[in-house]
Amino acid sequence: MSGAILVLATRNPGKLRELQALLSRWRLDLRSLDDIGFQGVLEEPGPGYTESALAKATAVCSATDLPALADDSGIEIDALRGWPGPMSARWLGDQATDEDRLLGLIAAVERKTPDDPRARYVCVAALARPAAEPVTAHGECLGTIVSPPRGTNGFGYDPAFLSADLGITFAEAPEEDKARVSHRARAIARLGDSGVFEAAPVA
Repeated sequence: MSGAILVLATRNPGKLRELQALLSRWRLDLRSLDDIGFQGVLEEPGPGYTESALAKATAVCSATDLPALADDSGIEIDALRGWPGPMSARWLGDQATDEDRLLGLIAAVERKTPDDPRARYVCVAALARPAAEPVTAHGECLGTIVSPPRGTNGFGYDPAFLSADLGITFAEAPEEDKARVSHRARAIARLGDSGVFEAAPVA
């Protein structure tokens, strides 16, 4: 795929920026859905991260005949048996904003499990290519839920996720620091290490 077009199958602007930065190690011609004029619906059928990531990547690849990369990710609260997990972007309904979900999650942790705020971010990245089997990779990172939210970087639950690796929330962390340890960074790195991008990292 060296120099080839790779479509990033997401309409989340924060996720799009992260993927563009994470994939800059490889010689790829990255395109957004807007760049290629994709108007289709990106379904997330679940029940797990892998099914939804594959569904999105496959839908874009099938419609465009171009390689497509998608991911599905979520935050899991240990004491709540992994809730909200794959439903992290949808558990409050389609009309909820990032802030609604962030504050709702903090409230749920404080109400249901105040003595055990341990959490993890989980990501599955999926690459679909014409005439080839799709491939996936998994990444996760550990932390705790904190209140009040801290920082203005990142997106989603980042202001409440205190990274065990960094000692600050992802929203407080510089982009390059988050990119070393995040769940999405680890999934993309594992995908790249598998050789699917077929390009040496850019020096």
